[in-house]
Amino acid sequence: MTTLLGIVKYLESIAPPRLVFKGLESRVEVGPQTESEQEKTTINRIVIATYPSGRVVTKASQDKANLLITHRPLFPFAVDRISGLDLIRIRLLSKNYISSLTLGSPWMCARDGLTDAFVELLELKRVGDFSVMGDLEEVVPAGRLCLPPSVMNHSRFANYLTEKVGIESVTFSGDLDDEVKQILVFPGSHVDVPEIVEAKNLDVVSLVTGELSPEVRLLAIEEGVNIFELGSFVTEEPGMRRLRHQFSLEFPDLKVEFVESITPTKSLSYKKERH
Repeated sequence: MTTLLGIVKYLESIAPPRLVFKGLESRVEVGPQTESEQEKTTINRIVIATYPSGRVVTKASQDKANLLITHRPLFPFAVDRISGLDLIRIRLLSKNYISSLTLGSPWMCARDGLTDAFVELLELKRVGDFSVMGDLEEVVPAGRLCLPPSVMNHSRFANYLTEKVGIESVTFSGDLDDEVKQILVFPGSHVDVPEIVEAKNLDVVSLVTGELSPEVRLLAIEEGVNIFELGSFVTEEPGMRRLRHQFSLEFPDLKVEFVESITPTKSLSYKKERH
């Protein structure tokens, strides 16, 4: 018999809570909060996803799962009121006795975790860790410093990324003719000003990430860092797939399913019609 507490302890062993940054802690968002309550909560079916969207929560309820594990949280910050889609999701989870657990940044920083899974998908050569300021420790290894598989410019590297990840396009900022040298792989949408400054100090030429804010993107360009933004959830999915496989091996008695988080946007281009 597998309990919620057993799963929480297992996740803490592969993604230690001390590896937290920017407040993105691992926690049970919906469900039993104390260890005694978690020990009494039996788990037999799990749904794993990158983000607990309405579609994912509905899927979990339809499949009669009793635990939803995601990388991104239901609520990225404390709220005093719940309404709209948030209220619908919470009601679905509570009504169907589904606990919800967010992995946060510890799974990103963990060895063989989310970031490493993405690096392996890209088949890049990892040469070091990229550390950021931690919440509990001075620094934590959130990103990875890598080298390209061969000599190439950024135009060719863009094609390489789309082929490896299986997407139609990437958003690029920088100089396509520049040679790709040291690469910073940093999944998700967590890169901010301090990370760009540190990347520049480490002679990073290229950044591969999920999304950047306009201000951070502009700073990176001004600092001479070429940027590849692959879109929402794309950089995080490989790590969550890996977690699904690990759970299947570690807990063979459980039914574990992975649900993709669909990227909501596509890059389109239009040509003016001649009259």
